[in-house]
Amino acid sequence: MTDCQNCREELDAVLLGIADPDTEQGIKAHLAVCPDCTHRAIQTQRALDGLLHTPPAVPMPAGARERLLASARAQAPDPPAPDRTMPDESVPLTASAAPLPVSSQRLPITSAAPRTAARHSRRPGDWLTAGLGATALAAFVLWPAPHPNLAHADVVVAAGDVLVAARSETSKYPLVIRTAGGGLRGVALRQPLPAWYTEGVYAGGRAYLLDAANARLVVLNVARGEIERSYPVPGGAAGLAVKDGSVFVKSAASGELRIFNGEHSFVNKLAKATDLPQADYMDAVLPLPERILTTQHTTGQVFSLSPDGEKLLATYPVGGAPVGLAEWQDQVLVLDVQGRLLQLGPDGQITRTLKVAGHPDKLSVMENRAYLTDRGGMVSVVNLEAFRLTGERRFGKPMDIVALPDGHLALADAERGVVMLRADLSEL
Repeated sequence: MTDCQNCREELDAVLLGIADPDTEQGIKAHLAVCPDCTHRAIQTQRALDGLLHTPPAVPMPAGARERLLASARAQAPDPPAPDRTMPDESVPLTASAAPLPVSSQRLPITSAAPRTAARHSRRPGDWLTAGLGATALAAFVLWPAPHPNLAHADVVVAAGDVLVAARSETSKYPLVIRTAGGGLRGVALRQPLPAWYTEGVYAGGRAYLLDAANARLVVLNVARGEIERSYPVPGGAAGLAVKDGSVFVKSAASGELRIFNGEHSFVNKLAKATDLPQADYMDAVLPLPERILTTQHTTGQVFSLSPDGEKLLATYPVGGAPVGLAEWQDQVLVLDVQGRLLQLGPDGQITRTLKVAGHPDKLSVMENRAYLTDRGGMVSVVNLEAFRLTGERRFGKPMDIVALPDGHLALADAERGVVMLRADLSEL
């Protein structure tokens, strides 16, 4: 049996979350490299979305799930090959996909809702419901949804005294809002593939979250707990900033900076496209009063751009693999995933260097301290005045860290979830 045949056999079970872990891992690996099976997964997920997010009522009767899968597989036609001439923001763009034909262009911002392509003679969900008995379909609709939880987290965003946690590789409340009182509120999303969240920021009552697996930026109204819209961000979106109503997204694999403003976007091609695995989607954007900085970790460069992000002003060859940026006392800090924390002068020259162990990839600054996270397990504290390491503590798999207004920290750990910390890294 070929990989594609195996994917067709197991895809439904994976999307429904009932496949065994080894099968799920194998299918995800295949989807990462096969555009035809990815297209099938997207069409299937769209058909499932309307059913999976129906409010729960009663448990699914015994055997109904198996009957549903058997009928769905029997009715599923081979999907047409995707039309590469018609871009669709819902289709994930892998690092190996072709870059945009021009380096800078204006593009309309499209709605987050899936489009109906005229080239298909039948709706994507027709095969799913065809031939299903009323009992089986009703049982599927009434399948109860889980309660939101923070069992693991990959990105954490501070929204005042509220936290927003983004959870990768799950279709069950990938976004969770933690209120000031500790209550949890889950946010369900329509997503063709399990998300891979790389970055998040908060501005103007909204949390902006990058989902690189589905090549999109989602905008969450935190107070209402609703997704307001999404933006297409292909090419391994990893860096994110919001300034004066504009949204800046840096894609690591494509080397592009996308600027969204109003109903249009501008694409600034800064570096050559590189084939990268999803786990290496890492870059950063830092808005400053007179310029925008962004990293390109595949080339060891930091780019200085005009305040609107559209013109390249200077290129700083800092070396290594820069993936994090932060401002401290009008100075710029650069985090190198190869194990360095740098301080840059006004012309981009390196004025101070601190070597750190491991491969830290996220950076947060609170007062005179910098906090670095390493997926290998370590969180490090750097005294910025002395520019030396002053503390370390091992966790599970730290993915992100953010300083809070009350002087505490929130750590997103892929194994432990959201962990609340004091400034000395002791747990609250």
